[in-house]
Amino acid sequence: MTVLLFDIDNTLLDFDKAEYMALGKIFEQYHIEDTEENRAIYSRENKALWRSHEAGEISREELLATRFAKAFTALGVTEVYDASVVDATYQRYLAQGHELIFHAKELLDRLEQEKIEMYIVSNGTSKVSRPRILESGIARYFKDIFISEEIGKHKPSKEFFDYVFAHIDHAEEKDFAIVGDTLTTDILGGKNAGIKTIWYNPKHLSVQEELTPDCEIEDLLEIPFLPVLS
Repeated sequence: MTVLLFDIDNTLLDFDKAEYMALGKIFEQYHIEDTEENRAIYSRENKALWRSHEAGEISREELLATRFAKAFTALGVTEVYDASVVDATYQRYLAQGHELIFHAKELLDRLEQEKIEMYIVSNGTSKVSRPRILESGIARYFKDIFISEEIGKHKPSKEFFDYVFAHIDHAEEKDFAIVGDTLTTDILGGKNAGIKTIWYNPKHLSVQEELTPDCEIEDLLEIPFLPVLS
């Protein structure tokens, strides 16, 4: 029996759009000019911290407590703000974004009809991820939701997946595959866990040889026809 583990951000829910709207509100609230250059500065600082977190160099708490301090410094903001308060406000805005990725609803309907067992595996935070999952209407398709903040481990670590498997009945009898958009968390995580990997790559990004997925797709509706589900 095939079991699908789904990443959420930019796999089923449009995180880029949610982030764009949330960051725009932060820039407006803190009187920062909303330009592509300033957005790129924030993205650079944020992504650097997430890479450090995924590598085990900093905790999630440190990441969330410092990303706006670092971003505001890089943006030349001279007024002093409590970075944790800024981040809490940003996450509240972010939690409001729950637009579905193209064909996500159609895919989930089809997989439900085919009686495919599905779970969510996310590196997000609880107060952002759970509202987005619930308000998007997709929670009903999944038997359980695994969020790294709640587990205390994160993708791509094997420990994250060990926890997931330990909480799925008869996991040893099932054939798992992970579907995700990120090579360094979803695909590497799947490889670390010894399961099949399906890379959702609508932007046609280049693959790193050591992270080559078992399957690569550009449209979510390609998933039901993959051999992994036969």
